[in-house]
Order: sequence, then structure tokens, then C-alpha cells
Amino acid sequence: MQNFWQKNNLLKLENDTFIIDMMYATPENITCHPIYMEVGFGAKAYLHADAVAKLEKVAHILKNIRLKLRIRDAYRPPVAHNRILEVLPVKGLFASKAENSLHCYGTALDCCLADEHGNNLLFPTEIDAYEKKYAEQIASGKTDDFYLHFAKAASDFYALGYEEAIKNRSLLRQIMFDAGFEGIKSEWWHFQLPQSKELYSLIEWTNQ
Repeated sequence: MQNFWQKNNLLKLENDTFIIDMMYATPENITCHPIYMEVGFGAKAYLHADAVAKLEKVAHILKNIRLKLRIRDAYRPPVAHNRILEVLPVKGLFASKAENSLHCYGTALDCCLADEHGNNLLFPTEIDAYEKKYAEQIASGKTDDFYLHFAKAASDFYALGYEEAIKNRSLLRQIMFDAGFEGIKSEWWHFQLPQSKELYSLIEWTNQ
């Protein structure tokens, strides 16, 4: 009998070139909640087998240039997405429902580059534009400062003084694109399989 992971073609991410660091398994994220722990999902990273195949290409590229890929989110159970919306009902931060988040299809991941010792390279923002001060402000209903900061998350953001961060952003995007992923304009860290909604289905998960 197939288990949940086999049935949905989800594979656990295991490669010495990947650093698995699921941000929603800890409170150090924009919601201030360990969402994945709250719903019983845990801190492991899974993606659809088609995405994993492309990540193997990424791993090969990174080994040649002595870098690693820090993966901060991958498959997100719809129940976890709904929990995020429950604790952080701020429009525009997350997809308005699980059906609109490709993380819930197992075809999207959030990631950045790190050196061979696991230290993140410099980027215009942290993944999800997370900073503790902004998370605390958002939790109290204040979003103006965060949205000004979030403008730097755009894949085409440019400003003097960010040259190294933008160079690293460009390198990450080129590596991911060469492997067959596509990005989105609003988040430099987000990559997904092309035509995800046409070719894949929402994957429901329950803690049994």
C-alpha cells in the first residue's frame, strides 16, 4: 500500500548540497509562529519528484562552484497555509487561499545561496523579507514599514549599495532557470515548476 508521499509523488529533499532550514517550522518567520510544528507537519522538506529532478541539476551546478542551496520552504500542507492566514490576516503577504499557493502543490520552493560552510550569501532581503522587527510590527497591525522594505524583494529591484546582493540574486536566478525552474517578479527567492496549476494538483495532507 502506498503511503502519502508515494501516492502524491513527493520526495524528501536529501542532498549534501542542500541545507534544509524550513522557516515555518520555527517562530523565526514573518508570522512569529512555528506553523509547521503547530499543525504536526514537522521540519522536513518535500517536493514533487519533477521538482526534485530539476534540483539535482541545481546540485550539480553548485558543486562545481562550491556553493550550497539553503531551502527555507518547499511543500506546504494546505492546513498549514490556512493556519498562516489565520494567524496573519494581512492581505498581500500570502496567497489568499491554499489553492493559489504552488507550495501546496509541491512544485515551489523558497531558497537562497550559501557558501560551502553554510553561510548565506548577501541578498537584497532575507527570504520572505523577514526581520524580527517587521514581524513584531505586523503582529501588532502595523505594515507600512514592512511594505517599504518588501519592495527590495522584487526580482528587478536595484539601488546603489546593493551591487553584491543583486549579483548574488542574479546568480541564483540563473542557476535555477538553467535547471528548468521559473521565478516570480515579487519574490527573488521563490522558484516553481512551469505550468504548475495546469499539470499538477493541490496536495492535501493530514496528520495521522
